[in-house]
Amino acid sequence: MKPHLNKVVILLCICCGTLLACARLRPVELFYMGKNTTMYFVSPFTMEGDDGDVEIDITYRHYENKDSSRFASCKFTFYSEVQGIEKVSSAYFFVEKDSTKFELSNLDRFFVERENNKARYEGKIAYSDLKKIFSTDDFKFYVVTPQKVIMYGPDGTVENTRTAVRKEMLDLITD
Repeated sequence: MKPHLNKVVILLCICCGTLLACARLRPVELFYMGKNTTMYFVSPFTMEGDDGDVEIDITYRHYENKDSSRFASCKFTFYSEVQGIEKVSSAYFFVEKDSTKFELSNLDRFFVERENNKARYEGKIAYSDLKKIFSTDDFKFYVVTPQKVIMYGPDGTVENTRTAVRKEMLDLITD
């Protein structure tokens, strides 16, 4: 009976180790999507704000020599007690250094959880703008509701993500 118990313990250790390894997402994941196509997934990173945090993730499909790879999908989940989180009119990145605003286009609401003060949206951003945003060390993210403009950043896990995006995405893609 004791050898059987040892096998169970070993199996549990292997399962736990596998689950822990899978739970740790890298800041940038690359996926082969077919001939001359790579998908880059920027894992969710947080930016802290006065009213709560925002979690942002980005998906970008790079097609070699195609115009369709000029835009990335930017999804964000924000937490705020401000009224009107279900009526976001715009969201944008703002680079402090040169006072440049990069607005998300085609903003679409995924869900709103009023009991948790949580909402998720998606918008599109030009890859060229994404490159400018992650090339700087000082950017913030803004969400515009009917009641208030909510500012997030620059604190949070964004610093680790910024370094990884530069190294594993921006440096690999040639325009």
